[in-house]
This record gives sequence, structure tokens and C-alpha cells, in this order.
Amino acid sequence: MEAVTPSDSRLRALLDATKAIASDLSLESLLQRLVTTAAELTGARYAALGVIDRSGRQLERFLTAGIDDETHAAIGELPHGRGILGVLIDEATPLRLHDLSDDARSVGFPPNHPPMHTFLGVPILLRGVAYGNFYLTEKAGGEDFTDEDQEIVTLLAGQAAVAVENARLYEATTQWSKQLESLIEVGNALATETDLGRLLDLIARRLRELLDARLVAVMLPAGAAELRFAAVAGDGGEEFLGRTMPRSSSKSGRVFDRGRSERSDSVLDDPEVDRDVVRAFGARTGLWVPLVTRSETIGLIAVHDKLGADARFTDNDQGDAGHLG
Repeated sequence: MEAVTPSDSRLRALLDATKAIASDLSLESLLQRLVTTAAELTGARYAALGVIDRSGRQLERFLTAGIDDETHAAIGELPHGRGILGVLIDEATPLRLHDLSDDARSVGFPPNHPPMHTFLGVPILLRGVAYGNFYLTEKAGGEDFTDEDQEIVTLLAGQAAVAVENARLYEATTQWSKQLESLIEVGNALATETDLGRLLDLIARRLRELLDARLVAVMLPAGAAELRFAAVAGDGGEEFLGRTMPRSSSKSGRVFDRGRSERSDSVLDDPEVDRDVVRAFGARTGLWVPLVTRSETIGLIAVHDKLGADARFTDNDQGDAGHLG
């Protein structure tokens, strides 16, 4: 009987991981399987998988292996993609280092982070599109990562890229379907509904569902100097229905006058925002879309706080709001 070599064992482990991955439908658990497998097959004490956000500038997901919950809590906020992590985002090519701290591009580690020296970074690529990176450190025995380690992680990176792309395609298709349903419903209402208040309320409610937002308001001009809350959908917004705000000293009024959509990732840091209004709303982020017909602005949609871990709105959200409005 032939002896089983270390290479044979790694190949079998890789095939077993592939079979397990193929049966897993959840993106989060699938990526966690991949990062754990990468650590096991390369002998890395620590491993991580970062998914780059749609802007291509920073990480939106960061999954790890080898770091317990207590250490995670002590480290605090997960990385966004700076230093060596940022290098991999910008260059999207494999990187092996004998000691992270010797590289001039390294920015060091936050307090309570375990020491890390040897390093292997592998981009998660599909058809030239970068979806993220694998990061592995502290190979067993203090050895450097090898060509074979890099090849194995590159195979796993290919599976991760397919999984992320499929998840985003599904998300885009689902979003498009929701948008189409909302457009059809609003289109039918425009043809049959004679009560403007009910029509605007429908637009606010459907847009809140479409954008997964906490609060949506539709505002109309009230004379030359004010905007009136004509419809509000969401958390605690009903009390604002019928109220007015000055155009000259509010973000809504300024966007109305400029006639172009705008976003704010932090309303409290935006000098144009009416502080009293956003505090009353409890808002953190904002999206403002003017309602324009025949080159004339006739109203405005204001949206606050996307639900979930990240309250910021995206380019796609801005486009969806424009289509429905």
C-alpha cells in the first residue's frame, strides 16, 4: 500500500472543502468555510477574507479564522482596507512577506491585536474584477508561505469570487424585480388615483420598501419660501405630516433649488443640513432626490438611514429613488 504524501492529503482536503462549499447556500457561511479551509491547508495560524465594497475603495466584509471572540472584542472595529490590506485592494496581485513589519507600506496593528509576521495575500478575482482578498499570517514553524500555499489559496479565491458575484447578481435581480413591481403599482395609481395625498403616501411607502430605509418623506412647495411634508413613511415620521421647513436654511430646500440628487453619509457633518430636523428624525445619513418634470422641480423626496449595519445609501439607491420619483 502506497504511503500518503502531505501533498496528497492537502489535495484531498481541498476536494473535500470544494464539495462542502458547493452544498452551502449562505454567502456568509460559505466564505467562512473558505477562510477556515485556507488556514488549515496552508498551516496559517490566522486567516482572513475581506470582501471589497462596490466602490472598490474599502472592505465591506471581513471574516477571520484563528482569532477568538474575546480577542475580536478587544481589538474593536474591523479593518477597512489600509496599509498592506490596502495595497492588495489597489494592486490585486499575490503578495508574500517574510515579516509584515519590515514592509514600509505596513501601518501596524491596533492595540490588543496578536503579533503577525509571515504573510500571504491572494486577490479574489473573476474575469479581471477584484472582489476581495485572502490574508494569511503566521505559518506553522515560523516558515515562509510557499508557492504551493499560494496556488491552493488561489484556487479557493476563485470559488470565493464566484460566490460573491452570484450573490451580487441575485441581489441586483431581486432589487430590479422589486423596483419593477413598485413602478407598475405607482404607474397604475397615477392612472387611477385622484387623491394626491394617497398617491404621495403610496410613493413614500413603496420607496421605503425598495431602498430598505428607515424614513422617507415627500415634500412639496408651500409658497416661495418653504417646503411642506406631504407624505411620510417610517419611524416616527407621521408627526411631521403637514409641517413646513424653510427652503433657504435646509438641505432639502437647497437640493430642491439646485434640482439634482445628493447624498450625505453623515448628516451631522453636512453644513447644509437643518440640525433641528435631522435631530427630530434621529437621522444619520440622507438621500435627497428632486421631482422634476419638464425641467421644473415640483417636489422633493428625502430618505434617511438605510437599515442594516451600514446606514449609508449607494449610487444604486439614488438611481432607484429617481426612477420611482
